[in-house]
Amino acid sequence: MAASQGAADDLLAGARVDVAPYKRHPGDFVLWKPSTPEQPGWDSPYGRGRPGWHIECSAMSHRYLGASFDIHGGGDDLMFPHHENERAQSLCCHPGSSFARYWLHNAMLLSNGEKMSKSLGNFFTIREVLTRTPAEALRLLILGTHYRSVLDFTWEKLEEAKRVLDRFYRALEKTPPDDKGLVPDTFMNALCDDMNTPLALSCLHPLADAALGGDIQAASSLRACGAVIGLLQSSPDEWFRAGSDETAINALISQRVAAKKARDFALADSIRSQLAGQGIILEDTAQGTTWRRA
Repeated sequence: MAASQGAADDLLAGARVDVAPYKRHPGDFVLWKPSTPEQPGWDSPYGRGRPGWHIECSAMSHRYLGASFDIHGGGDDLMFPHHENERAQSLCCHPGSSFARYWLHNAMLLSNGEKMSKSLGNFFTIREVLTRTPAEALRLLILGTHYRSVLDFTWEKLEEAKRVLDRFYRALEKTPPDDKGLVPDTFMNALCDDMNTPLALSCLHPLADAALGGDIQAASSLRACGAVIGLLQSSPDEWFRAGSDETAINALISQRVAAKKARDFALADSIRSQLAGQGIILEDTAQGTTWRRA
């Protein structure tokens, strides 16, 4: 996590802002910042003030994770100066500790090729996204890009992620769930290689192909892999019915059954077409009519 000389030079006196008079060296970062009467502040042995930006994170991590912990994450824009200063002060405060053993710095998120920002109005809340797609589709979209690579979010890519999951769930539809699936070494090796989630996901497609061909073991392995990364957590029936008004759909199916009994095939066909327009596919069997989302 070493900073470049240019990044350090950028913080020197006069590079961007005036040097605070209480600093011993212009490159120092602040642990406790003096507060004016109108600013938030607390009394302390160092005078009235408030925590510096970096010390807040050191305090929170120590409070909840201890002096040493495994993984520290964050955006790559925080690597310097924030994370380097956070690490420096934490190691000084707790001699002999390692602070974070591993650092994961993720790249930025774009929207249709542009940086998300309020001024452009091109950002979306999680709540908004989840009104249009199941959470697993968003998760698959994110996992499809390596965490150190820029992810460009578009609604089209989200729809494609949903279609991929539809195929995976279709592969599981004819096989009963079990807990005997083996996670392939290729899948785990990919995750152990700097969390290479795109490579790990590529291992799922041949399993789905085999499962669609009736390979029960492949279906079990597909479920097992999904469990590792938080995918395929629903049953196929739940997945394909998600977001549907079951009461209204079942009422229309009952009307269609009655129309067929009355030999009013025009009405029966009209109801099927109405449901198809809503993305609902009907399947007539000897046991009755079932439905699923397209």
